[in-house]
Amino acid sequence: MKRREINSLAHSLCAYLCSRNNDIAGYWGIGMLCAVSKREKRPKFSFKVYPGELLRIYSSEITGSKVITDKLVKFRLDSIEGRLSFFEDGRYPHGAEKYTCGIAIAITQAGRTGLSMSHVECWSHDPRRERRRATAAAASASLLEWLKNIL
Repeated sequence: MKRREINSLAHSLCAYLCSRNNDIAGYWGIGMLCAVSKREKRPKFSFKVYPGELLRIYSSEITGSKVITDKLVKFRLDSIEGRLSFFEDGRYPHGAEKYTCGIAIAITQAGRTGLSMSHVECWSHDPRRERRRATAAAASASLLEWLKNIL
């Protein structure tokens, strides 16, 4: 692959991680990782992406990520590494602490390296304020858990 193609692939992975379409246990993945970062006082998470396998960041699985990583198999990449960094960034008008999550992805193939960095504003996951995504994984949650999330 050419370097610009590798850069484009890295950019696509960053965009995927920023998206609200990636979940951990039915909640926005970045918000869940922000909560872990805040709770454990760990502002950075490094991770590796393995083509054809679920994406795991700090032992949290991104639901449905195998669909994305399956598409990476055909490129025969040498490595895909990433880092998430959380920075406290004030407060939202509704009172929640505001964070900025920086996402960096580096992809190597045959001596070429593609890089991409992006950021997204987020807040730490709070189950009292958020609802679980209505997906197959979330459908297995009990009625009691669902009611707790609403109230």
